[in-house]
Amino acid sequence: MKYFPSLLVALALLGAGCNPTSAPATDEAPPSDAALAQGFQLLETNCFSCHSPNADIDNRIAPPMEAVKRHYLERGTTRTQFTQDILAFLNNPSKETSKMPGAVNRFGVMPKMSFSEAQITAIAHYIYHTELERPDWFEQHYQGERRKYAQAPDAATPLEKGQQLAMQTKAVLGKNLLGAINAAGTEHALAFCNTRAYPLTDSMATALNADIKRVSDKNRNPNNAANAAELTYIAQAKEALAKGETAKPHIQEIEGRMVGYYPIMTDKMCLQCHGQTQTEVLPATLTAIQALYPKDKAVGYQTNELRGIWVVSMAKEQ
Repeated sequence: MKYFPSLLVALALLGAGCNPTSAPATDEAPPSDAALAQGFQLLETNCFSCHSPNADIDNRIAPPMEAVKRHYLERGTTRTQFTQDILAFLNNPSKETSKMPGAVNRFGVMPKMSFSEAQITAIAHYIYHTELERPDWFEQHYQGERRKYAQAPDAATPLEKGQQLAMQTKAVLGKNLLGAINAAGTEHALAFCNTRAYPLTDSMATALNADIKRVSDKNRNPNNAANAAELTYIAQAKEALAKGETAKPHIQEIEGRMVGYYPIMTDKMCLQCHGQTQTEVLPATLTAIQALYPKDKAVGYQTNELRGIWVVSMAKEQ
């Protein structure tokens, strides 16, 4: 894996000295504070995990957002063109649509995210009009941006709240998993998944006041098998992906609680443990999988496939 979505993570991405007036020259009016806030909130929820400016160069799982901006923003590039280029890639992530072939070769192509065009536009506008952080200045800047733009809990919809909770949990799991991989290799990191993933998820659920879990129709751990309602959503999401559409999050009321479903898509990094057993999952890793999970179903995936889903159950607002 070199991108993880599907579990990776650690807060971080943006940059220092944020000031909309310092954006590249353009004849387009700068976005409002509300529009910048939306872009920041989307980045915080969905992007900070992987595009961290603080990650060690050897442990990085994706390029820092400053590098992304530098590749997409050349002298004279208008905000419209910048946004169109970002849209082209995020709507169809591939080496052909990327302006960063070196990053694709190193990290693999990121999985397709469930963004609407309006959300991608908000993200692009925020990046375009913001000076992105250098790693050694990041923490102070990040906290400043949170105070300025972070979404008030009451302003988020239940669907958005659930996604925020899922991504926060993913960040904690991903950070610990990446540390295990870097310390002892992929096969040894399986022991972390076997013994630590559930306690960490439970502790995050308690801290965030919600029930949070990961499930799949092709589960590795028997405890991660999807139930009937979850299988229905998984089938619908796979049908959308088969049509070339995006697997969109969904929320519904079940037994008086709001239950949200959020896709987990595979990427190159995931294939170390979930790819083709003859070519992508190394023999030592496969041996460890078979020892820890004798009934494993979670191999044979390719990139940009639905690996499973986050399920977040929250109290219904009164």
